Amino acid sequence: MKYSVWNNGTRSYDYYATSGVPEIHAGAPPRVRTGALGATPDQAAWPLPAGARRVGSGDVPQGRIASLGGDSAVGIPSVVIYAAIGYFAWRALR
Repeated sequence: MKYSVWNNGTRSYDYYATSGVPEIHAGAPPRVRTGALGATPDQAAWPLPAGARRVGSGDVPQGRIASLGGDSAVGIPSVVIYAAIGYFAWRALR
């Protein structure tokens, strides 16, 4: 199976290969939540499987679009972030 991961540094795709058999069905990546408005590129991409090896790079994607992982929120729930912002704003303005 072949995966393509966008590389901002080179402005091209890095290609990765796994020894698994390509799946023949189409569908959404497992991390995308239905009903949510919008998603980051990392959330909308398939996770790169463990053991994938880099096999090249190019201007166009090949296989599945994948992500090296990691969300922009770094696993911290939004409620915690908003609570921290509110607390520090309250401390600064009192």
